[in-house]
Amino acid sequence: MNAFATLFLAAGLVLTAIPARGQGDKDLLKQGQEIFADNCAACHRANGEGLPAKFPALKGNPFVQGDPKPVLATVVHGRVGKLGQMPAWGPKLTDQEIAAVVSYIRNAWSNKASIIHAEAVAAARKKESEKK
Repeated sequence: MNAFATLFLAAGLVLTAIPARGQGDKDLLKQGQEIFADNCAACHRANGEGLPAKFPALKGNPFVQGDPKPVLATVVHGRVGKLGQMPAWGPKLTDQEIAAVVSYIRNAWSNKASIIHAEAVAAARKKESEKK
């Protein structure tokens, strides 16, 4: 293979990796919306308002819009609380998918918070595994 062909192949490999790592915020939020609809809306409802006394509202929720670490821990590892139990999504969803859905809930229904990336999800997984 000549130098030009090698360079062309390398450039192609880099460009195919960009969408997963450098995915635009709009694309990430769209992916998150789809994941939410498929996995979360049954309990938290499509409008993010949850069901009182059963599933907490995500819309306007300060927990959702605050420090992302506890939100990530909840989505990755699940949670038992006053309103019941949230399943652990870590075994079912990739870091990218969790980053997308958490970014979506932090920015849907007039919520405003930072976008989350897969590296933060990986860190949340690692932190929990170090506790064990």
